[in-house]
Amino acid sequence: GLTSVVFIALLGLANSLIWPSIWPLAIAELGRFTKMGSSLLVMAISGAAVLPLLYGYATDLFNPKLAYLIVIPCYLAIGYYAVSGHKIRRGIIKK
Repeated sequence: GLTSVVFIALLGLANSLIWPSIWPLAIAELGRFTKMGSSLLVMAISGAAVLPLLYGYATDLFNPKLAYLIVIPCYLAIGYYAVSGHKIRRGIIKK
C-alpha cells in the first residue's frame, strides 16, 4: 500500500546520498585516467536504470519479496566497495 510507496521513494533518497560518497573514492589517485574513471561512473549510473525495470518484471512474475533478490547483490557490492573495495589499487590493499 501507501507505506511501500513511501519507503521505495525513501530508498531513492538513500541512493542519491551514495554517489557523492563513492565518486571521490573511485577517482582518487587515478591521475591521467581520472576522466576515464569518471565516465565509467556515469555509465554505471545509467546502467543502474535497468534494475528498477528488472525489479518490476520480477514483481509481476513472482512477488515483491522475491524480487528484492535482484537488488540485494547490487547493494552488497556497493557496500563492499564503500568499506574496503576502494582501497584496492593495482592488486595492493592500501592501509
